[in-house]
Amino acid sequence: MKKNKKGEGRAGAGKTKEPRLKRDPVKTRETILACATKAFARAGFLGTSLSEILEKAKVNKRMIYHYFGAKEGLYRAVHIQQWQALEAWFAVRLSQSSRGGAFQLESEALLDEALTIFHEFIGHNQTFVRLMMWDGLEGGGVSRSIWKDIRGPIYHRMEALVQAAQAAGLMTTELKPDHLIVTFMGAISFYFAYANSLEDIFQRPPLSPEMLAERKEQVMKIFHLALRKT
Repeated sequence: MKKNKKGEGRAGAGKTKEPRLKRDPVKTRETILACATKAFARAGFLGTSLSEILEKAKVNKRMIYHYFGAKEGLYRAVHIQQWQALEAWFAVRLSQSSRGGAFQLESEALLDEALTIFHEFIGHNQTFVRLMMWDGLEGGGVSRSIWKDIRGPIYHRMEALVQAAQAAGLMTTELKPDHLIVTFMGAISFYFAYANSLEDIFQRPPLSPEMLAERKEQVMKIFHLALRKT
């Protein structure tokens, strides 16, 4: 075989094939979801372009369509993942209050625990609030689309706790469960949604550990005062 000036064979002798990178579908999907979550939380569905997500995730558009169908499917997957995280918090914490399927706490205490769980979840995952706010501003379509699969079951769990407490005479029946749940979810969510603009009111960083503990204590006190039977 004749050699070229560098002493290499004409057919590329001496060259070695680089090993083909092994694809990891699970990691790729998780990376896309993580990048999309940050982007949608910052600017909502309408204010986020697929090109921005693709650039951050370092994948091509084909991967979006492969895993999620389209931008709408990706947005829905982001919201489902957030609600699944909340569901997991409830499952773990409430299971700690039960034994063999029978709750150890009274229904009022369980509702108290549920509100505490929601407060702590939002405190640890403020992206959840931003995504919910954006979806609400943009029409609430994705939230409605996942009601049956995940939002509804979480709500009905809370509703059942309120109804049980009312049936046991532990809580006033003047308040309707749906309005009560929405009111306290709003009281918790509002604080975290507008935390960056509340320092002038409290004269302290609203998201400091001390203020978060104080806020949770105050919300729970309001809850007990509002529901006390007269």
